[in-house]
Amino acid sequence: MVGDKKAELVSLFQEFISSYPYTPVGLSHMATYKEQRRLWCRNFEAISAIVESGEAITEPILFQLFPDRELAITLNSQYGEGDDSWILTIPRKRDNYLELRLPLKLRYQHKWIQRLVEQIGYDILEFVGCCTKHPNQLSAACDQFSTGEYSKGFPTEMLTNLLNGLQPDRFLLINDNSRQVINYFVNTSYGKRLTDYPAANAAGLKLIKALDNTMHQPGVPVLRDNDLFDMFCYWLVAVKGYNFPGKDEVIEFTSDGSRMALPEDYTVSDCAKDTGFDIAELEGWIRAIERKGQVIFYGPPGTGKTYSAQKIANHLISGSDGFTELVQFHPAYSYEDFIQGIRPQSQNGELRYPLVPGRFIEFCNKAESRQGICVLIIDEINRANLASVFGELLYLLEYRDQKIPLAGSNQLFSIPKNVRIIGTMNTADRSIALVDQAFRRRFAFIRLYPNYEILRRYHQTTDFPVNGLIKILEQINNAIADPNYSLGISFFLLETIAEEIEDIWQREIEPYLEEYFFDQRDKLDQFRWETIKLRIKN
Repeated sequence: MVGDKKAELVSLFQEFISSYPYTPVGLSHMATYKEQRRLWCRNFEAISAIVESGEAITEPILFQLFPDRELAITLNSQYGEGDDSWILTIPRKRDNYLELRLPLKLRYQHKWIQRLVEQIGYDILEFVGCCTKHPNQLSAACDQFSTGEYSKGFPTEMLTNLLNGLQPDRFLLINDNSRQVINYFVNTSYGKRLTDYPAANAAGLKLIKALDNTMHQPGVPVLRDNDLFDMFCYWLVAVKGYNFPGKDEVIEFTSDGSRMALPEDYTVSDCAKDTGFDIAELEGWIRAIERKGQVIFYGPPGTGKTYSAQKIANHLISGSDGFTELVQFHPAYSYEDFIQGIRPQSQNGELRYPLVPGRFIEFCNKAESRQGICVLIIDEINRANLASVFGELLYLLEYRDQKIPLAGSNQLFSIPKNVRIIGTMNTADRSIALVDQAFRRRFAFIRLYPNYEILRRYHQTTDFPVNGLIKILEQINNAIADPNYSLGISFFLLETIAEEIEDIWQREIEPYLEEYFFDQRDKLDQFRWETIKLRIKN
């Protein structure tokens, strides 16, 4: 948070203290925190005791945990009688719990419904237990709960309210008001997804820390800092109706109702400036991505493949609600990791085997709620067994308008039209010639080679003798005589290269050359640091 926004935050908080907490409405508001927290703790302890006693979690028990709340659970179509199968619970006071109301076509599936409720209850207990006992695993717990067979789609705010009720100093109340305040002052765009909660929670805690001195001044109500922050957010958004200033920001909403700030434009010219490549060359790459839907940047190490992929992705998503993610393949990466697979999970002493979506399915599910281009970068794509990892996805890469069932389920899947894939391939690890032909046919391939002009332009503003370095790099690559193993330039794109080049050469360049020239000692000795250090300056 920059200084101007911090001053703005402090000023608004001071206005809040002087105008809201001690009004009748404010006093009533303050009293609710302690009471609500007491209810959350009591209800959670009650349901935990029921489970420990061996009783099943029933509808009344589950809804005692979430009093006076409306709960909507969306189910996979495979569990109902068509794509529109769902369960809706409507708040109705009766015997101190909320009555479960079902669509007519589901009212006679009581055993199945009971099983669903029971599993959701167990998932909630497991989630809360993991977060409270191992807070450093909050992100992993949110990811797992969000993709669970029974728990996905469960309202995020209910879970985070429960976490706050049990450990208020660690877990903030993140709602529409606090989310808007956090997004503005921290310059983020967190939504309502549970997977956004860990980062939003951390950002909110930083804002509270920024207000630390102001919160502990005379006249400030004696409340927990996080409760005071939540109260401030409510006042700022709902009472004051603050118009968060900023440049002409385009605002859209995701399908889950979360507000999303669109990033500013990142033009091809910006990309050219950052990468050093010509605008015409970059535009050709972009046309290839739009034509095929997926490309691979390939070349020897140090040619800027991953960096260029990230910059191109930033251009593709700029000015929209799109996003980019990166995953790195490795030899053990599997279809189950990337698409979907059965994962054993222990619950209540029993082992169950739900079908868990992999990284690509999760990415596509997220992309479906966006209008803009969404880019998945697959780093080191050739290190995995590509035919095995991609499976039937190879068909969908070519036929984006088709749906096919995935292995292990009857669920139909298609790649959203706004999804783009950029892979990077280090040819020193594996030549492009060794890649499966069916796989190659579905990608456009863009070769990156050591571009000495980029290195020369980079060091125009430094005093480093770059021309001497370029001559040595040319000599090395001529000696290697294989473009797949050429030495790239990214090692030397540092403003402090004059101070660091000796260390870089001895600890990064020489080990690479030792591997390539392992049986050609005379060639290796030509390019030792002690041999070339004077030649660089000449």
